[in-house]
Amino acid sequence: MKLLKAFVRNRKIEDVVCALEKSKAPGITDSRVHGVGYGYEPYLFTLAPSEMRSSPEVAKVEVVCAEPDVDRLVATIVETARTGDPGDGIVFVTPVERAVKIRSGEEGPEALGP
Repeated sequence: MKLLKAFVRNRKIEDVVCALEKSKAPGITDSRVHGVGYGYEPYLFTLAPSEMRSSPEVAKVEVVCAEPDVDRLVATIVETARTGDPGDGIVFVTPVERAVKIRSGEEGPEALGP
């Protein structure tokens, strides 16, 4: 299993979530976060916790999926979120060592099912 974590523009989040649903993503988490991307100018933003609200708000989308679905779902995110301008975002793909469904105790890929 893999965790896809994408940071995208707020105005693209609805399109990204809809596209992931059409691509049969097994589950989607969407949240709003504050931060600045790689290559930011340090004098423009402070990342001190007390002033984090002054940094730009972006959307974070997370999906845990089976390994065969990774390329398709990453492509869906990239194609849907891309505007061609700086600040379009980034997608991280990391391994998921274990998943346990709280309700049933199912583990692994079975924990991702309904």
